[in-house]
Amino acid sequence: MNNRTFLTSLSDFPTSGKAVFKVGDHPVLVVKSGETFYAIANKCPHLGLPLTNGKVEGETITCPFHGSKFDLKSGENLDWVTSFVGMRIPEWSRRLLEMGKRPAPLTVFQVVVEDGKLYLEQPA
Repeated sequence: MNNRTFLTSLSDFPTSGKAVFKVGDHPVLVVKSGETFYAIANKCPHLGLPLTNGKVEGETITCPFHGSKFDLKSGENLDWVTSFVGMRIPEWSRRLLEMGKRPAPLTVFQVVVEDGKLYLEQPA
């Protein structure tokens, strides 16, 4: 059985295409790209910084702090620590900014659109 949490009405979803909702004790970032909604934990697995201002391109989001890129659908890490606050860093300095952390995926959640409302669905 799944737990469904009401997030918002579709008519109230921001035109910016992004909104953060508190689900339990955790902030969840919901992104609308095209006509599809994606939900992820609102923290980059590198240092736990928020992805709210991350750049969305199709089904990917890029961390605004360290340039790590993720697949919004699966959470898969596509590129790990490529920049520092938007400035591209050379390949040799990536290890320094990685701070010993290995590439890790995002936590993703299922989004359900039903009767003009947006829900987050989690396994029970």
